Amino acid sequence: MYGATTATTTKLHKTRKSSHAHLRHLRAKGLITKGQQSQALNALQFVGYYRLLIYTRPLQDDQKRFYPGVRFDDILALYEFDRSLRLVLLDAIEQVEVAFRSAIVNAMANDFGPHFYLKTKHFKGMEAHRNFMKNVLGLRLTNPIKHYYHTYHTPPYPPIWTILEELSIGQMSRLLASLDREHRRRVATQFGYDEKVIVSWLKSTTMLRNNCAHHSRVWNNNVGADSPQSANAIHSEFPGNPDQGFFFSRTVALQALLKAIDPSTTWQDRFKTVMRTLPVATLSKAGITPQSIGIPFQWETRPFWN
Repeated sequence: MYGATTATTTKLHKTRKSSHAHLRHLRAKGLITKGQQSQALNALQFVGYYRLLIYTRPLQDDQKRFYPGVRFDDILALYEFDRSLRLVLLDAIEQVEVAFRSAIVNAMANDFGPHFYLKTKHFKGMEAHRNFMKNVLGLRLTNPIKHYYHTYHTPPYPPIWTILEELSIGQMSRLLASLDREHRRRVATQFGYDEKVIVSWLKSTTMLRNNCAHHSRVWNNNVGADSPQSANAIHSEFPGNPDQGFFFSRTVALQALLKAIDPSTTWQDRFKTVMRTLPVATLSKAGITPQSIGIPFQWETRPFWN
């Protein structure tokens, strides 16, 4: 009706609680015993309630009630495992990222020149080339790029090896995907797999790297985007459902790439050491098994991992 006033309800955001308040909250839920209070308070102060919160979800039912027997130590065990997992994965990702930079240079610069990327014919099309050049134009003026511009006048942009050192892994992944198919094959041949597989693996590694670098949960992150494509030669190593095995399917791709880069790699030993710390007893309280999160039974005994 004209002239009538309408009541509105404003929902206020939650105020931040202190670490001591969070401690009381968790203690009221039965998660913290008297002897755990000091350790729990330290974790709440220096790790943070809201970061630890994402590790509580798997230990709760649909009504957010904790499963019987769950304690704060279980939450910390998942957090510490995930932290160790991210660190060992980042070590592998670094080696893979460096190898791809070199592989693109090896595949392209020798036969097509260090400035091949200035020509549209080396890309899938004009749009792909235009998008890559936007990345080139947007690069920070680091010392190597400044040196080129101060020393040379033509061609107008630095060589591909200088460009690649400044690109993020995501930008490099998009470059590989945007190259002409024959060029993608030239890169993929160095790793021993089909070009579609290699493009998929670098893309999936990019997502995994971003999760690790931003301290996001990895161990049971079931985001299905950019899942690595299975390669025929190692098809049995991938989880039956790649979306379910978010980190493990990407780990298979990492291990395959590392073995291609360095057949004597021992990275898998460090990875297996971390995986032995998976808190299976904690997960069992919530009815979770390694297989239910995409980790194949006795995977570590297979020749692929040895």
